[in-house]
Amino acid sequence: MGAVDLAQCLHAMLAAQLPAGADPTVGEPTLLGGGSSKENWAVDATWTTAAGRTQHELIVRQDPDEGVVANSLQAEFDLLALLQGGAVPVAPTWFSDGSCRWFGRPTVVQGRVRGRSDREILTPADPLGLGPAGRRALAEQLIEVLAAVHAVPVDVVEPALGSRLDHPARAGLTHWRAELSAERASGAGRDSRLDKAFGRLEELAPPPPDRQVLLHGDFRPANVLVDAGRISALLDWEFARLGDPLDDLGWHTCAIYHREHLIAEEWEVDDILAAWTARTGVAVDADALRFWQVFSTLRLTILAVRADRLLAQGSPMGKKVPLDRLLALLEREAQR
Repeated sequence: MGAVDLAQCLHAMLAAQLPAGADPTVGEPTLLGGGSSKENWAVDATWTTAAGRTQHELIVRQDPDEGVVANSLQAEFDLLALLQGGAVPVAPTWFSDGSCRWFGRPTVVQGRVRGRSDREILTPADPLGLGPAGRRALAEQLIEVLAAVHAVPVDVVEPALGSRLDHPARAGLTHWRAELSAERASGAGRDSRLDKAFGRLEELAPPPPDRQVLLHGDFRPANVLVDAGRISALLDWEFARLGDPLDDLGWHTCAIYHREHLIAEEWEVDDILAAWTARTGVAVDADALRFWQVFSTLRLTILAVRADRLLAQGSPMGKKVPLDRLLALLEREAQR
């Protein structure tokens, strides 16, 4: 969908959804780069409220024809609506077009939040200019936010995410086997190291946790907005689900992300785990964490297989990825 069409569709939605007399106007949308699962447009709109004419900075998110992550945009929107006003900082939710009435494809409208995101925010590159002390403080804030995610009462978010799983680890393996099978049906992901990793993870699978929690599913510095050194919003909830809290910790501490998530000799994996335990009161089982770390590497590798295939097919959702390096790392991690 082009910018002109999107603006017209957004105007029609706002005119129908806002109170009578709101008289909305819509500016020119700008397609934001970087998304591999959703198309994101920034657009400003103005309408009349009881306080007068007000301007609103919006994000319009749409499902592409095929993305690296296939999830329910409506479920994500519903989850964020349930999290509004709580301890987890999230973007405001405005409207949803789950029935495709206005846009012709699943679309949600959210508010833009002040701040910048960058996957390098904890590294010496320091794109936000935080300095060493500021980067360390931000690393600690990340774990505060993760603990807040895990503290959300499950019954609050079940309407958006569904019920708890009987066995999160085995359910995860089943899901990602199906994802790999879908890629192989398209001719991708034939490398035997993927099968060996699945076999090893079947051996390592931990029992169900004592308590299941809300998982973000892609918790990392790249997915937060930072404003004046503070986290203003947690973004990209495509992988959100209920499950084992060590799943999120395994993703955040898996080997692939060490350069981006750790601060050498200052904020290592043990520091992350200690900070999370201090905030949740839950001790980390080392064997269970190892499973989730390897599982995270497997997930990332399968997603890379898909991104590589989409790129080869000319999809705008495709990305150039170091697939050979990921497969070698997966093999090494599964064997240790």
